[in-house]
Amino acid sequence: MGTLPYLLSVSRLLAENAPGYTYNRPFVQPIPLWDHWYLWLLPLCAAVAIVYKSVRCDSMRKVPREATSIFVMIVGGLILCAVLLSGLSYWF
Repeated sequence: MGTLPYLLSVSRLLAENAPGYTYNRPFVQPIPLWDHWYLWLLPLCAAVAIVYKSVRCDSMRKVPREATSIFVMIVGGLILCAVLLSGLSYWF
């Protein structure tokens, strides 16, 4: 089984399990993942940190340690922004 048909069958299975959603056209209709969008922030932050540090570090031996530190800083900044914005929305 090729990769593309497998991905399409998995996406069709995901879409069929979403109530009230019909999945007819791949790459045109998005897969219903909007209820769990916040879970995609961690892999996105990890990918950004790894790519950024892969370009900026002199030695590839430094990349895991440096990427981990910048990943923690990115996630910490996102958490801080979320707390500040929720506090502002509570008060105003």
